[in-house]
Amino acid sequence: MKQLKTIFAITLLLTYSNYSNSQLVYSGVSDLEVLITNIFGVQCQGISNVGIQGTQAQIARFENGAALGVNSGLVLSTGFPNMSSAPSSQFSSYNLNMAGDYDIIQYGNLSGQGASSHDAISVHFDFTPIITDTIRFNYIFASEEYPEYSNTTYNDRFLFLVSENGTGPVNIANVPGTGIPVEINSINQYVNSQYYIDNMTGPNSANFVFDAYTVPLQAKFFAQVGSTYHIKLVISDVSDGIFDSAIFLDEQEANNDISGSLTVNGQPAEGVLEVFNFVQDTLVAIPVETVNVTNGTYVADSLPTGLYHVRFTPDPVLFPGAIPLYFATSSTWTSADAIGLPCFLNNANINADTLDVLSAGGSVSGTIVVDTSYLKSLNVPFEGALMLLKNSLTHETRGFAYTASDGTYTINHVAAGSYYLLVDVPYIPHTDTLFFDVPVDGVVLDADYAILPSGIEINGTPYLGLDEYKEIQWSIAPNPADKMIEITSDQAVKVIQIVTIDGAVVTEIYPNGLKTSFDISNLKQGVYLIRMDQSAPKRLVVTKQ
Repeated sequence: MKQLKTIFAITLLLTYSNYSNSQLVYSGVSDLEVLITNIFGVQCQGISNVGIQGTQAQIARFENGAALGVNSGLVLSTGFPNMSSAPSSQFSSYNLNMAGDYDIIQYGNLSGQGASSHDAISVHFDFTPIITDTIRFNYIFASEEYPEYSNTTYNDRFLFLVSENGTGPVNIANVPGTGIPVEINSINQYVNSQYYIDNMTGPNSANFVFDAYTVPLQAKFFAQVGSTYHIKLVISDVSDGIFDSAIFLDEQEANNDISGSLTVNGQPAEGVLEVFNFVQDTLVAIPVETVNVTNGTYVADSLPTGLYHVRFTPDPVLFPGAIPLYFATSSTWTSADAIGLPCFLNNANINADTLDVLSAGGSVSGTIVVDTSYLKSLNVPFEGALMLLKNSLTHETRGFAYTASDGTYTINHVAAGSYYLLVDVPYIPHTDTLFFDVPVDGVVLDADYAILPSGIEINGTPYLGLDEYKEIQWSIAPNPADKMIEITSDQAVKVIQIVTIDGAVVTEIYPNGLKTSFDISNLKQGVYLIRMDQSAPKRLVVTKQ
């Protein structure tokens, strides 16, 4: 049963003077079927066999496009979509050397234009309507071919082809009131200019690269239950592969609710639910809605059309050890299911499990900082990062904590074993990952990360905390070294390990006495750690002559 209340406002916009200037925001398309279904929002079902011809780099999800007349949805480009947010004074022209499209060429032949097709990108899918209805959506066509190449052979073209029950395709992306496809030569400064917007000096010229684009146009066809439709959306450079063009397909605009049940070990839960917007235009994602959960149910309401992730954190007092989860069963956003609105068709139910490690005596702690250079302040403490301790072999979550206002965290009740540590901040990827071992009742300190514009990076080296009376004084010489090193300690030790920065053991030595020499000529050049018993590790720099 669908768990959404959706209020549609599908309107063909005819007035543009009140549009405000805005910056388009782009993201990759993680679920093309969800996005296509949102564009067909009045149906919300029946989409299948979705695929693309071209390269994935030519499609993207866009948001914040209201100033253009299309708020959010899918962009298909003969170049790279994320270039679109540059000012029109720049130039978007990428010859991707991709194949053309048969239907684009065929239409040119039938119309007597001929011409070749280049850098085509198409999305195709099957559609079986669940109700008889007129299917419609809004779109704009934009191009760098404007205005210089209007009414020439460089006639970049868009087609929206619909085939019913295997019949020949019919194009429904036409100039209003005609059967002529939307292309450079059918809408420009000379022909059908009422649908043409010059962007060289217009209100969107500062953040929309194309020199001109169309007003929002509408494509529609009548869908009958019992019929199966094959649909193809395709755009192509014509005559050459340069001077990019793009089509922006608008999702159905709506206000939506996400609702569901929340349980811990199958029992009604209480806690906090956070909703994150899939597309962010800032470094760090901030929840767009936070809901307190009571009696195992929730409603996150008034969410605009878009893609979202939902994270639930059970009340730590009522449910100690219950793991925070994303919809539906994932402990990290990277593997979580995205909820597409308005056409999300499943119950947003989440069931958390309780960790069974509360008797263990180990701990892992550290500090998380974030680069906020856009605020002119570098590397400040980051509050609210979800720290996940994962078993290195099974990848199960074995502990978690959120960072405090000073950026610090401590994960308690950690059993002995090999682990890696993840910082879960939605939409920021890990560029490297911290691996380490925790001995029985071991205390791992300085397991630190930094959140940077390039991703989440290790920030220092973790080490085992020591009882003062067990600390060993020791040294490495020479350091850096290329052939031999000597380790001297003030106490006898059982084993010395050389490990990589990410925790992999390279070699082990069992010393006999307080001074030990050994050959490192077989090690690759780089930085290593030397560990002995419970002492804090030391860095070893290996060089090569």
